[in-house]
Formats: sequence, structure tokens, C-alpha cells
Amino acid sequence: MLILIVEDSKDISLLLNRYLEEMGYNDILLAYSAEEAVDILGLNKANGSINKGVELILMDIDLPGLDGIGACQKIKFNQWYKDIPIIMITADNSTASLEQAFKAGAIDYITKPVKMIELRARVGSALSLKQEMDSRKTREKELEGLTRQLKEANRILTNLSYIDGLTGVANRRYFDKYSDQEWKKAFREHYFISVIIVDIDFFKHLNDTEGHPAGDECLSRVAGALSDAMRRPGDFIARYGGEEFVSVLPNTTLDGAAIIGETMRTNVCGLNIPFAQSKIVTVSIGIAGTIPDKSRTLQWLISEADRALYTAKKSGKNQVKVF
Repeated sequence: MLILIVEDSKDISLLLNRYLEEMGYNDILLAYSAEEAVDILGLNKANGSINKGVELILMDIDLPGLDGIGACQKIKFNQWYKDIPIIMITADNSTASLEQAFKAGAIDYITKPVKMIELRARVGSALSLKQEMDSRKTREKELEGLTRQLKEANRILTNLSYIDGLTGVANRRYFDKYSDQEWKKAFREHYFISVIIVDIDFFKHLNDTEGHPAGDECLSRVAGALSDAMRRPGDFIARYGGEEFVSVLPNTTLDGAAIIGETMRTNVCGLNIPFAQSKIVTVSIGIAGTIPDKSRTLQWLISEADRALYTAKKSGKNQVKVF
């Protein structure tokens, strides 16, 4: 517990020092002017780093040169010392003088001549307050740390809630949220938006004949191939349900969507997943797009992409159809 005494009278300074030692405080620094105190505290620019050991300051109001009130203001201006208690020592206990001291940042005062019983009470109260403030700041920092950890955990959980556990791509929940946002944005800014729906051909037969583990592996590999076809940060693929995947493409015309759709189809063929029904696993793809207006909805656009997918299925599968 390091205490700084700032008092120009050596007799009073030594008396305070003796009183504090009798009270059990042995780490004491003495300064005989405000300038010397500021230098000890490390507040002069040329001095270097702040002296962070001082935990209590006893300071005379009436000091030569820079007085105690001015010194108190300078000390409290420093971020490190804003919570360090300062007790003023004064022979002038007038209201005006004390009001100035408290405005400058002092928390208490002791009148001259200093009495040990009063000093003990004032110092004990100030240090108890300092300890409580330190404990509060520690708790606040711990709470801030826990809050950051909680936010990060919630962010991770939110992200996980938007991921399809089997395929690793976005799930239907995220697609519903994201596509709604993009539809509204396209409506406001009046630009084209396209939707692609992908269905794995003969997937039910694959599951029945090869087994569910083979079906799960197929879904995962197909999801990766479809993701590889995404070209821009705003494009994404989601598992729509079962063996269906869906993609929303903001600011993409039907021609652009058709190119991406064909890339998806060839990517899946390039996996060369063996399957007796069609030699390799393939996909059928339906595409629809529009510039949103009041006469149409997002669900209408998805339905039109689904109709295009149905046409691709009926036309022989392993192809892309654009509505």
C-alpha cells in the first residue's frame, strides 16, 4: 500500500509519516511541492512512464507554486489516477475552499492540526472505498469478458443453426431468411434476381439399392460440387430438403443463372459417382428469374423454378431448364 504525502511543511510531513507508520502503513513517499508530486507520479512528459504503485494521496491545499487544487486537477486528468483517492489537508475549512477541492477530484479532507484519530478514520475510509472500486472494476472486466464469450458463443450457435449438418451447406431456415432479404432488396433497387432448384436424379432408388450411408455421401459430395459453381459472395447454395438444393442469385439475369446452372450440372457429372440406374449420379435443374414488383412474390419465383425443374425431370433428367 503506497501512500504519497504532498506537504511543504517538513514538520507536518514527518508527523503524517509517523502517524501512518504507527497505523501500519510503511510504504510512504514524501513530496514537498505539487511539482515534485507530479514528477513522482510520472505525469511530466519528460519523466516517462506513470508510477502505478501509488494508491492514496494526502495533499496540502496551500502549496507554493502550483497549489493543491491545481495539482489535484492535473492528477485526476490522467486516466490512471482518476480513481486514486486524494485527501486534502487544509487549515482553511471554508465552504468555498472545500467546494473547489471536491470539484477538482478530492474525496475527503483533514483539517490542521492533524489528529491521528481523524487521520486513521479518513485514510481507512478512503482505502476501503479504493478497494471497493478496484473490486468493482475487476468484476466489470470479468463481466465484459464473459459477455464477449457469450456473444461469440451465440454467434457460433446462430451460424450452426443455419448449417445443414449432413452436407455442410446452408439449410432451409437460412435460405428462407436470406432469400427474403434479397427479394426485398431487389424490389427496392429494381434489379433482376434468379433462383435455381437442383434435384438429384433417381436419388430414392439410390438410397433403396445402395443404402443410406451411400445416399448421405452422395448428398455431401453433390453439395460440394454445387457450392463450387458459386461465383460471387452473394451467391450461395442451400439444402432445400431431401435430395433438393436451392440457390438464390442476386442481380443475376436468366442467362447468367443458366450458365451457373450448367456449371452445377457438369460439376456433379464430374464427380463420377457410380450408379447403376444412370451410370453416374446426375442432377436436374430448374431456373426462374424476374425483377420483383408488386404483382409477384418470392414464393411465385420459387414455384416457377420448381416448374422448370419438373420440366427438366420429364424431359429426361440430367439437364437444365429455364422458365
